[in-house]
Amino acid sequence: HNSMLEIHVDGGASIHPPDYKFTDAYFSVLDNKGNVIHKEKCGDIYSGLAEYLAIKWAVMNIKDRPIKIYSDCKTALAWAHGRGKGKKYGTIKLASKDVFIEYKGKNLADVYNQKEHPKFDKSY
Repeated sequence: HNSMLEIHVDGGASIHPPDYKFTDAYFSVLDNKGNVIHKEKCGDIYSGLAEYLAIKWAVMNIKDRPIKIYSDCKTALAWAHGRGKGKKYGTIKLASKDVFIEYKGKNLADVYNQKEHPKFDKSY
């Protein structure tokens, strides 16, 4: 029987007064043992989009199926399931019969990014 591969993703961006623009966005993709598979800087984009790009990277680059991807960003999860207003950012539906994308707060990527990027705001 196929055991399901579990992947943890998280992204974010820096945001500073006075203009509160998102800068220096990044994302991380980790396996279920906490090993970093991929991390990427993605420029001055909305933190929710960085979270979505983490999910998309995992779907496009990890070929094992079935796969379960954990994210703590409800916006990115909605876009990955083809809901919400992500189309203005060019998002596409990523979930499928063998790609399961689910909410998990404090997932391994989340914990890793809090250590790697302590100054980044997660309160969007």
